[in-house]
Amino acid sequence: CRLWNVANGTELRIFRGATAGIMRVVFSPDGYTFATSGRDNINRVWHICTGSCIKEFRGTSVAEDYKFRTRSLAYSPDGTVIACGLVNNSNNAKIGLIDVKTGEVVRNFDMIPDVGLPAHLAFRPQLPTEVTSSIS
Repeated sequence: CRLWNVANGTELRIFRGATAGIMRVVFSPDGYTFATSGRDNINRVWHICTGSCIKEFRGTSVAEDYKFRTRSLAYSPDGTVIACGLVNNSNNAKIGLIDVKTGEVVRNFDMIPDVGLPAHLAFRPQLPTEVTSSIS
């Protein structure tokens, strides 16, 4: 994964540590970290200034980890929680809320069956609600 200066096209930093391709990237509200989801089914939080991976997590509890992969990511407005849109091979979907500091699952929400895959997530600023969109 690489960080670029879009004004002049120069590469600013390479982030190493993911064992497979990065599929999704989302910046934290403060802009000092970003989260990725990869083909290795591990989500990571990276520090932009140091280039280091500061947290690894999955979007579900340990017992369910191997079943679900991350389709979408979103930071909460205060940057303390990352929402993960998850899907398994049977196309069951859920949203996992992860504490950014600990990497622990705060809560999982099952999505309505046959509604679709969680393609995009967004938190509503200043209110404890979230919007999801899906692909049928």
